[in-house]
Amino acid sequence: MPEAGPSDWRRFVGAGLSKNALAATAARRSEIRHAIRVSAAVGAAYALATLLRLPQGYWAVFTAVIVVQASIGATITASIERLMGTVVGAVAGAAAAYLHIRWPQFGGLILCVTVALLAFLAAVRPALKVAPVTAVIMLIGTTTHMEPMTAALFRVVEILVGSLVGVAATLLIFPARAHGAVVERVGEIARLNAQLLTHYARVLRGEPSDLSTAQAYDANRAAMAKLQTAMAEASRETASRLSLRAAPEALPRTLWRQRNDIVMIGRAVAQPVAIATLNEPAAAMIDAAKSFLTQTAGLIAGGARPDRLAFSEAHVVFQAAIESLRAEGAIRTLPFDDAARVFGLVFAIENLHANLGDLADRLEERNSAPD
Repeated sequence: MPEAGPSDWRRFVGAGLSKNALAATAARRSEIRHAIRVSAAVGAAYALATLLRLPQGYWAVFTAVIVVQASIGATITASIERLMGTVVGAVAGAAAAYLHIRWPQFGGLILCVTVALLAFLAAVRPALKVAPVTAVIMLIGTTTHMEPMTAALFRVVEILVGSLVGVAATLLIFPARAHGAVVERVGEIARLNAQLLTHYARVLRGEPSDLSTAQAYDANRAAMAKLQTAMAEASRETASRLSLRAAPEALPRTLWRQRNDIVMIGRAVAQPVAIATLNEPAAAMIDAAKSFLTQTAGLIAGGARPDRLAFSEAHVVFQAAIESLRAEGAIRTLPFDDAARVFGLVFAIENLHANLGDLADRLEERNSAPD
Protein backbone atom coordinates (compact mmCIF):
# COMPACT_ATOMS: atom_id res chain seq x y z
CA MET A 1 0.00 0.00 0.00
CA PRO A 2 1.56 3.37 -1.02
CA GLU A 3 2.40 5.84 1.69
CA ALA A 4 0.38 9.03 1.90
CA GLY A 5 2.23 12.05 0.61
CA PRO A 6 2.20 15.55 2.09
CA SER A 7 -0.63 16.65 -0.21
CA ASP A 8 -2.74 13.71 0.93
CA TRP A 9 -2.23 14.67 4.58
CA ARG A 10 -3.12 18.28 3.80
CA ARG A 11 -6.33 17.17 2.14
CA PHE A 12 -7.12 14.93 5.11
CA VAL A 13 -6.49 17.68 7.67
CA GLY A 14 -8.36 20.22 5.56
CA ALA A 15 -11.40 17.96 5.38
CA GLY A 16 -11.34 17.55 9.16
CA LEU A 17 -11.12 21.30 9.67
CA SER A 18 -13.95 21.86 7.22
CA LYS A 19 -16.18 19.40 9.04
CA ASN A 20 -15.37 21.01 12.39
CA ALA A 21 -16.06 24.46 10.96
CA LEU A 22 -19.38 23.33 9.53
CA ALA A 23 -20.34 21.72 12.84
CA ALA A 24 -19.42 24.87 14.77
CA THR A 25 -21.37 27.00 12.30
CA ALA A 26 -24.43 24.79 12.60
CA ALA A 27 -24.27 25.02 16.40
CA ARG A 28 -24.31 28.85 16.13
CA ARG A 29 -27.00 29.08 13.48
CA SER A 30 -29.32 31.33 15.50
CA GLU A 31 -26.45 33.70 16.38
CA ILE A 32 -25.40 33.93 12.72
CA ARG A 33 -28.96 34.68 11.65
CA HIS A 34 -29.19 37.40 14.29
CA ALA A 35 -25.92 38.94 13.07
CA ILE A 36 -27.26 39.00 9.51
CA ARG A 37 -30.49 40.65 10.66
CA VAL A 38 -28.61 43.36 12.57
CA SER A 39 -26.24 44.00 9.67
CA ALA A 40 -29.11 44.31 7.18
CA ALA A 41 -31.02 46.62 9.53
CA VAL A 42 -27.97 48.86 9.96
CA GLY A 43 -27.45 49.11 6.21
CA ALA A 44 -31.11 49.86 5.55
CA ALA A 45 -31.28 52.46 8.35
CA TYR A 46 -28.16 54.20 7.04
CA ALA A 47 -29.48 54.25 3.48
CA LEU A 48 -32.90 55.56 4.55
CA ALA A 49 -31.43 58.23 6.82
CA THR A 50 -29.21 59.39 3.97
CA LEU A 51 -32.11 59.40 1.53
CA LEU A 52 -34.25 61.46 3.92
CA ARG A 53 -31.28 63.74 4.67
CA LEU A 54 -31.79 63.51 8.39
CA PRO A 55 -29.38 65.89 10.19
CA GLN A 56 -28.31 63.21 12.67
CA GLY A 57 -29.08 60.04 10.77
CA TYR A 58 -26.67 58.03 12.89
CA TRP A 59 -29.37 57.88 15.57
CA ALA A 60 -31.48 55.83 13.18
CA VAL A 61 -28.52 53.48 12.78
CA PHE A 62 -27.98 53.28 16.55
CA THR A 63 -31.66 52.52 17.06
CA ALA A 64 -31.61 49.74 14.47
CA VAL A 65 -28.70 48.09 16.31
CA ILE A 66 -30.45 48.42 19.67
CA VAL A 67 -33.97 47.28 18.78
CA VAL A 68 -33.20 44.23 16.64
CA GLN A 69 -33.60 41.28 19.00
CA ALA A 70 -33.66 37.50 18.68
CA SER A 71 -37.44 37.33 18.20
CA ILE A 72 -40.15 39.44 16.62
CA GLY A 73 -41.89 40.04 19.94
CA ALA A 74 -38.67 41.20 21.61
CA THR A 75 -37.93 43.56 18.70
CA ILE A 76 -41.41 45.07 18.84
CA THR A 77 -41.09 45.57 22.61
CA ALA A 78 -37.68 47.21 22.26
CA SER A 79 -38.91 49.43 19.42
CA ILE A 80 -41.97 50.64 21.30
CA GLU A 81 -39.96 51.33 24.46
CA ARG A 82 -37.28 53.17 22.48
CA LEU A 83 -39.85 55.30 20.65
CA MET A 84 -41.87 56.09 23.80
CA GLY A 85 -38.77 57.06 25.72
CA THR A 86 -37.55 59.22 22.85
CA VAL A 87 -40.86 61.07 22.50
CA VAL A 88 -41.05 61.82 26.22
CA GLY A 89 -37.39 62.78 26.41
CA ALA A 90 -37.58 64.94 23.29
CA VAL A 91 -40.62 66.85 24.51
CA ALA A 92 -39.08 67.39 27.96
CA GLY A 93 -35.76 68.32 26.38
CA ALA A 94 -37.40 70.84 24.05
CA ALA A 95 -39.24 72.45 26.96
CA ALA A 96 -36.01 72.61 28.95
CA ALA A 97 -34.20 74.07 25.93
CA TYR A 98 -36.75 76.90 25.72
CA LEU A 99 -36.17 77.62 29.41
CA HIS A 100 -32.42 77.57 28.83
CA ILE A 101 -32.74 80.07 25.98
CA ARG A 102 -34.72 82.41 28.20
CA TRP A 103 -32.57 81.99 31.33
CA PRO A 104 -29.13 80.81 30.13
CA GLN A 105 -27.58 81.57 33.53
CA PHE A 106 -29.59 78.71 35.01
CA GLY A 107 -28.58 76.16 32.36
CA GLY A 108 -27.04 73.71 34.83
CA LEU A 109 -30.02 73.85 37.18
CA ILE A 110 -32.48 73.36 34.31
CA LEU A 111 -30.49 70.33 33.12
CA CYS A 112 -30.37 68.73 36.58
CA VAL A 113 -34.07 69.28 37.32
CA THR A 114 -35.11 67.93 33.91
CA VAL A 115 -32.97 64.82 34.28
CA ALA A 116 -34.20 64.27 37.84
CA LEU A 117 -37.83 64.38 36.75
CA LEU A 118 -37.24 62.04 33.82
CA ALA A 119 -35.14 59.67 35.92
CA PHE A 120 -38.01 59.43 38.42
CA LEU A 121 -40.43 58.76 35.57
CA ALA A 122 -38.12 56.06 34.17
CA ALA A 123 -37.89 54.44 37.60
CA VAL A 124 -41.69 54.28 37.74
CA ARG A 125 -42.03 53.22 34.09
CA PRO A 126 -38.88 51.33 33.01
CA ALA A 127 -40.08 51.45 29.38
CA LEU A 128 -39.10 55.14 29.42
CA LYS A 129 -35.50 54.54 30.44
CA VAL A 130 -34.08 56.34 27.38
CA ALA A 131 -36.03 59.53 28.13
CA PRO A 132 -33.33 61.09 30.39
CA VAL A 133 -30.63 60.33 27.80
CA THR A 134 -32.67 61.92 25.02
CA ALA A 135 -33.31 65.04 27.08
CA VAL A 136 -29.60 65.43 27.89
CA ILE A 137 -28.69 65.12 24.22
CA MET A 138 -31.34 67.70 23.39
CA LEU A 139 -29.84 70.14 25.89
CA ILE A 140 -26.07 69.70 25.49
CA GLY A 141 -25.75 67.68 22.29
CA THR A 142 -25.15 68.78 18.74
CA THR A 143 -28.80 69.78 18.25
CA THR A 144 -28.40 72.99 20.26
CA HIS A 145 -27.97 75.00 17.03
CA MET A 146 -31.54 74.07 16.04
CA GLU A 147 -34.82 75.48 17.22
CA PRO A 148 -35.86 73.17 20.13
CA MET A 149 -39.09 71.82 18.64
CA THR A 150 -37.38 71.20 15.30
CA ALA A 151 -34.62 69.27 17.05
CA ALA A 152 -37.19 67.24 18.99
CA LEU A 153 -39.09 66.43 15.79
CA PHE A 154 -35.95 65.29 14.00
CA ARG A 155 -34.93 63.14 16.95
CA VAL A 156 -38.30 61.37 16.98
CA VAL A 157 -38.17 60.85 13.21
CA GLU A 158 -34.65 59.41 13.43
CA ILE A 159 -35.65 56.98 16.16
CA LEU A 160 -38.84 56.08 14.30
CA VAL A 161 -36.88 55.28 11.16
CA GLY A 162 -34.47 53.04 13.07
CA SER A 163 -37.32 51.30 14.91
CA LEU A 164 -39.32 50.62 11.75
CA VAL A 165 -36.25 49.30 9.95
CA GLY A 166 -35.42 47.06 12.93
CA VAL A 167 -38.93 45.59 13.05
CA ALA A 168 -38.95 45.09 9.28
CA ALA A 169 -35.58 43.33 9.38
CA THR A 170 -36.77 40.99 12.12
CA LEU A 171 -39.97 40.24 10.20
CA LEU A 172 -38.35 39.66 6.82
CA ILE A 173 -34.90 38.18 7.55
CA PHE A 174 -34.97 34.76 9.21
CA PRO A 175 -38.11 35.68 11.23
CA ALA A 176 -38.08 34.07 14.65
CA ARG A 177 -41.20 33.91 16.77
CA ALA A 178 -40.97 34.34 20.54
CA HIS A 179 -43.04 31.16 20.78
CA GLY A 180 -39.86 29.25 19.91
CA ALA A 181 -38.17 30.71 22.98
CA VAL A 182 -41.17 29.70 25.11
CA VAL A 183 -40.93 26.14 23.80
CA GLU A 184 -37.19 26.08 24.51
CA ARG A 185 -37.59 27.37 28.08
CA VAL A 186 -40.41 24.96 28.91
CA GLY A 187 -38.27 22.11 27.63
CA GLU A 188 -35.32 23.29 29.72
CA ILE A 189 -37.46 23.57 32.88
CA ALA A 190 -38.94 20.12 32.26
CA ARG A 191 -35.46 18.66 31.80
CA LEU A 192 -34.20 20.20 35.05
CA ASN A 193 -37.28 19.04 36.99
CA ALA A 194 -36.94 15.55 35.50
CA GLN A 195 -33.31 15.42 36.70
CA LEU A 196 -34.39 16.39 40.20
CA LEU A 197 -37.16 13.79 40.23
CA THR A 198 -34.74 11.11 39.03
CA HIS A 199 -32.33 12.15 41.79
CA TYR A 200 -34.97 11.89 44.52
CA ALA A 201 -36.19 8.52 43.24
CA ARG A 202 -32.61 7.28 43.49
CA VAL A 203 -32.33 8.66 47.02
CA LEU A 204 -35.46 6.78 48.05
CA ARG A 205 -34.05 3.56 46.60
CA GLY A 206 -30.65 4.11 48.23
CA GLU A 207 -28.94 4.43 44.85
CA PRO A 208 -26.02 6.82 44.19
CA SER A 209 -26.62 10.15 42.45
CA ASP A 210 -24.13 12.90 41.67
CA LEU A 211 -26.67 15.62 40.86
CA SER A 212 -26.08 18.99 42.53
CA THR A 213 -29.57 19.96 43.61
CA ALA A 214 -28.48 23.53 44.45
CA GLN A 215 -27.22 24.09 40.90
CA ALA A 216 -30.32 22.47 39.44
CA TYR A 217 -32.62 24.74 41.43
CA ASP A 218 -30.57 27.82 40.50
CA ALA A 219 -30.76 26.85 36.81
CA ASN A 220 -34.48 26.25 37.19
CA ARG A 221 -35.02 29.69 38.68
CA ALA A 222 -33.04 31.31 35.86
CA ALA A 223 -35.01 29.37 33.24
CA MET A 224 -38.29 30.46 34.86
CA ALA A 225 -37.23 34.11 34.64
CA LYS A 226 -36.36 33.67 30.96
CA LEU A 227 -39.71 31.97 30.38
CA GLN A 228 -41.52 34.99 31.83
CA THR A 229 -39.61 37.27 29.42
CA ALA A 230 -40.29 35.00 26.44
CA MET A 231 -44.00 34.86 27.28
CA ALA A 232 -44.20 38.65 27.48
CA GLU A 233 -42.59 38.86 24.04
CA ALA A 234 -44.96 36.20 22.69
CA SER A 235 -47.92 38.17 24.08
CA ARG A 236 -46.64 41.24 22.24
CA GLU A 237 -46.56 39.25 19.01
CA THR A 238 -50.12 38.05 19.58
CA ALA A 239 -51.32 41.58 20.38
CA SER A 240 -49.66 42.77 17.16
CA ARG A 241 -51.43 39.96 15.25
CA LEU A 242 -48.09 38.57 14.15
CA SER A 243 -48.94 35.28 15.84
CA LEU A 244 -52.32 33.73 16.52
CA ARG A 245 -51.16 31.18 19.08
CA ALA A 246 -49.82 32.06 22.52
CA ALA A 247 -48.76 30.04 25.53
CA PRO A 248 -51.31 29.91 28.37
CA GLU A 249 -50.90 32.70 30.89
CA ALA A 250 -51.15 30.14 33.70
CA LEU A 251 -48.09 28.25 32.44
CA PRO A 252 -45.47 29.95 34.67
CA ARG A 253 -47.68 29.61 37.74
CA THR A 254 -48.20 25.90 37.08
CA LEU A 255 -44.48 25.35 36.61
CA TRP A 256 -43.70 27.26 39.81
CA ARG A 257 -46.12 25.01 41.70
CA GLN A 258 -44.36 21.94 40.33
CA ARG A 259 -41.03 23.36 41.42
CA ASN A 260 -42.42 23.89 44.93
CA ASP A 261 -43.70 20.29 44.97
CA ILE A 262 -40.26 19.02 44.03
CA VAL A 263 -38.64 21.17 46.73
CA MET A 264 -41.04 19.62 49.29
CA ILE A 265 -40.09 16.13 48.10
CA GLY A 266 -36.43 17.02 48.53
CA ARG A 267 -37.00 18.22 52.08
CA ALA A 268 -38.95 15.08 52.94
CA VAL A 269 -36.21 12.72 51.71
CA ALA A 270 -33.31 14.75 53.13
CA GLN A 271 -33.35 12.17 55.93
CA PRO A 272 -34.24 8.50 55.57
CA VAL A 273 -37.99 7.91 55.39
CA ALA A 274 -39.18 6.42 58.67
CA ILE A 275 -41.30 3.76 56.95
CA ALA A 276 -38.98 1.73 54.73
CA THR A 277 -41.83 0.07 52.85
CA LEU A 278 -42.89 3.50 51.56
CA ASN A 279 -39.62 4.07 49.68
CA GLU A 280 -40.34 1.94 46.62
CA PRO A 281 -43.99 3.06 46.07
CA ALA A 282 -42.91 6.71 46.41
CA ALA A 283 -39.94 6.20 44.07
CA ALA A 284 -42.17 4.47 41.51
CA MET A 285 -44.67 7.32 41.64
CA ILE A 286 -41.89 9.88 41.24
CA ASP A 287 -40.58 7.96 38.21
CA ALA A 288 -44.09 8.02 36.71
CA ALA A 289 -44.32 11.76 37.37
CA LYS A 290 -40.98 12.29 35.64
CA SER A 291 -42.13 10.38 32.55
CA PHE A 292 -45.45 12.24 32.47
CA LEU A 293 -43.67 15.59 32.88
CA THR A 294 -41.34 14.85 29.97
CA GLN A 295 -44.26 13.83 27.76
CA THR A 296 -46.34 16.85 28.80
CA ALA A 297 -43.54 19.32 28.06
CA GLY A 298 -43.57 18.07 24.48
CA LEU A 299 -47.15 19.30 24.07
CA ILE A 300 -46.08 22.92 23.75
CA ALA A 301 -44.06 21.99 20.68
CA GLY A 302 -47.05 20.17 19.19
CA GLY A 303 -46.05 16.71 20.41
CA ALA A 304 -48.29 13.76 21.19
CA ARG A 305 -50.51 13.75 24.25
CA PRO A 306 -49.00 12.23 27.40
CA ASP A 307 -50.09 8.81 28.60
CA ARG A 308 -52.62 9.83 31.23
CA LEU A 309 -53.74 6.22 31.76
CA ALA A 310 -50.27 5.01 32.78
CA PHE A 311 -49.87 8.01 35.08
CA SER A 312 -53.27 7.36 36.69
CA GLU A 313 -52.45 3.68 37.18
CA ALA A 314 -49.19 4.59 38.93
CA HIS A 315 -51.12 6.98 41.14
CA VAL A 316 -53.65 4.30 42.04
CA VAL A 317 -50.83 1.94 43.05
CA PHE A 318 -49.26 4.69 45.18
CA GLN A 319 -52.55 5.47 46.90
CA ALA A 320 -53.10 1.77 47.58
CA ALA A 321 -49.70 1.60 49.29
CA ILE A 322 -50.59 4.61 51.46
CA GLU A 323 -53.95 3.11 52.40
CA SER A 324 -52.23 -0.13 53.32
CA LEU A 325 -49.87 1.72 55.66
CA ARG A 326 -52.78 3.53 57.25
CA ALA A 327 -54.68 0.28 57.74
CA GLU A 328 -51.64 -1.24 59.43
CA GLY A 329 -51.34 1.78 61.73
CA ALA A 330 -47.69 2.22 60.72
CA ILE A 331 -47.89 6.02 60.71
CA ARG A 332 -49.55 6.32 64.14
CA THR A 333 -46.59 4.69 65.87
CA LEU A 334 -44.05 7.16 64.49
CA PRO A 335 -42.51 10.05 66.44
CA PHE A 336 -43.91 13.46 65.48
CA ASP A 337 -40.97 14.56 63.28
CA ASP A 338 -40.85 11.26 61.37
CA ALA A 339 -44.61 11.31 60.83
CA ALA A 340 -44.41 14.91 59.61
CA ARG A 341 -41.81 13.94 56.99
CA VAL A 342 -43.92 10.98 55.83
CA PHE A 343 -47.02 13.16 55.52
CA GLY A 344 -44.93 15.85 53.78
CA LEU A 345 -43.66 13.35 51.22
CA VAL A 346 -47.13 11.99 50.51
CA PHE A 347 -48.61 15.50 50.32
CA ALA A 348 -45.90 16.71 47.92
CA ILE A 349 -46.33 13.71 45.61
CA GLU A 350 -50.12 14.16 45.58
CA ASN A 351 -49.71 17.86 44.78
CA LEU A 352 -47.25 17.05 42.02
CA HIS A 353 -49.74 14.60 40.52
CA ALA A 354 -52.46 17.27 40.48
CA ASN A 355 -50.21 20.03 39.13
CA LEU A 356 -48.85 17.84 36.34
CA GLY A 357 -52.42 17.08 35.31
CA ASP A 358 -53.18 20.81 35.36
CA LEU A 359 -50.15 21.52 33.16
CA ALA A 360 -51.29 18.89 30.66
CA ASP A 361 -54.81 20.39 30.62
CA ARG A 362 -53.51 23.89 29.90
CA LEU A 363 -51.23 22.77 27.08
CA GLU A 364 -53.86 20.54 25.51
CA GLU A 365 -56.29 23.46 25.54
CA ARG A 366 -53.70 25.56 23.77
CA ASN A 367 -53.07 22.89 21.12
CA SER A 368 -56.80 22.56 20.45
CA ALA A 369 -57.13 26.32 19.81
CA PRO A 370 -57.35 27.32 16.11
CA ASP A 371 -54.19 28.60 14.46
